[in-house]
Amino acid sequence: MFTYWQRRDDPLSRCIEEVVSSAGGGEDRCLLAAAEYLCRKRAGEATSMDKIAAKYGVSLLCVYRKYSGLFQVGIRYPRNRVEQLLEQVRQRYGPAVAEEVESLYAVLKSRGALDGLKPEGVVAALLYYAAKKHGLRYDSHRAAEEFGVHPETVEKNIVLFQWYLQR
Repeated sequence: MFTYWQRRDDPLSRCIEEVVSSAGGGEDRCLLAAAEYLCRKRAGEATSMDKIAAKYGVSLLCVYRKYSGLFQVGIRYPRNRVEQLLEQVRQRYGPAVAEEVESLYAVLKSRGALDGLKPEGVVAALLYYAAKKHGLRYDSHRAAEEFGVHPETVEKNIVLFQWYLQR
């Protein structure tokens, strides 16, 4: 009986393949370990670099050098979830709408309006504002569906942000 290796289709494997292909490496185990570390950080996992190095059978120093090399050429993980969501907005709606969302986010953050709110609900509500400003047809239910939150959360955030933005 023959078994064939099937390509894994989970987000971690796709991310590792993407990082390795953009770095131009083939079967370099140090690069694979560094790519896995980077992708796990993107996913929000707290797996240490030394455990990943041991999994691939390479030294920690080797993985660290490859990871810093990836960082030097611009392959890095977003610092937080908001940056990931802003990149998603930029890809779907263009840079003008993303810049508007980012500027509204900065204003609200400086006024303390975002404490304790989930990033998905915040970005969904801010996208609602930015879309209206740029003349796009967009409603709170669509925003909720896109970011995986309840429509009530988006509507609550819209009302809350109106108060902070009118100050």
